[in-house]
Amino acid sequence: MKRIPIIDFVRFGSILIVMSNHFFPRSIVQSIDSPIIQKIILNVFLNGAHGVTYFFVVSGFLITQLLVARANDFRGINLGSFYVKRAARILPLLVAVVLVALILKQSQTLLDPRIQQYHIWDNEQGFGWLFWGSLFTFNFNWYLMAYYAGVGFQWRVFWTLAVEEQFYFFYPLIVKNLRNRREVLTFLIGVILFGLVFRYVTLFYFDPNEKWMPLASFSSFDQIAIGGIFYFLDEKFGHWLETKWKISLSVMLFGIISCFYVCYSTSIQEKNQLVYVPTLVAASCALVIIGGLHVPALFSKAAHILSWPGKLSYGSYLWYTSVMFLIMPVLVSLGGVLGLIYLISTVFFFSFLSYRYFEAPVNRRIRAWFDLKPSPSE
Repeated sequence: MKRIPIIDFVRFGSILIVMSNHFFPRSIVQSIDSPIIQKIILNVFLNGAHGVTYFFVVSGFLITQLLVARANDFRGINLGSFYVKRAARILPLLVAVVLVALILKQSQTLLDPRIQQYHIWDNEQGFGWLFWGSLFTFNFNWYLMAYYAGVGFQWRVFWTLAVEEQFYFFYPLIVKNLRNRREVLTFLIGVILFGLVFRYVTLFYFDPNEKWMPLASFSSFDQIAIGGIFYFLDEKFGHWLETKWKISLSVMLFGIISCFYVCYSTSIQEKNQLVYVPTLVAASCALVIIGGLHVPALFSKAAHILSWPGKLSYGSYLWYTSVMFLIMPVLVSLGGVLGLIYLISTVFFFSFLSYRYFEAPVNRRIRAWFDLKPSPSE
């Protein structure tokens, strides 16, 4: 499967939004004179959690493509091969990031006091069996729902990985036992409806300060399912869109505008909006993907080069908290736009080294042990 530039562009945009959200958004606008631009930046960056939704949509699109493309009988899906590929991509980097986080946790008293907040650890459980068990069985989001306030910032990013891997575990099993594409599509629609109902119920039956709304798996599965549904839409209408590149471009631009408008006009602080906004964000992102898949310019050599940082998105997402921890004194002194540029540049440089000299070689070695070919789109 060849790399898809629009997928990498979305990944690249996702990690930029997430990092911007965790980097002093209010300090960024201090050097900007225009109140309108200030408001736009603040609204978009403070809603940076939507960047995680973009990741979920991409995951749903790609996993559905991997499972059902060119398959007429889903019973023939090789689950063993699928899970080995996932493990080869996910586990080596996860272990490396955890080891670095442990080292930083032990050495935090030697570093600048201004960055110790990124390792707040104030719960009795600490690094107990429940912590490690939830982390390496990809149930960490459920752990955070109980101990969120006491878990250091550097560890909290693992909740999204947990949600994805839970879906990646059960979804292939379900698809393998369904008879055709219509049944898979029906299942995905059911997941979306259940997600909306689940968030609506949590809005009224749980304390607003609890983390059920953003962290529970059932609150995020619908966003992954939307990516899967749009794969089926592309499978049905993609050949027509190939001949109508102007329409494809319009769909992509409409999706981009919709993503921006939803980020700008909503707030993750408004709990009632969290019932439906994630679904709107996911649908908008899916439009960007399905449109961009059929814009010829996005398959040019220049597009492949410009979208390449998206290939580093997984590493960037897991590493950026450690990098931010280490360079925080510099970020504080720079502040604003310069600090954000420095953070992004450092994270992507470090992620490149990680991918080039650790992730990719280990991935290839594990796949070679099982006689599996690499998947460029991952």
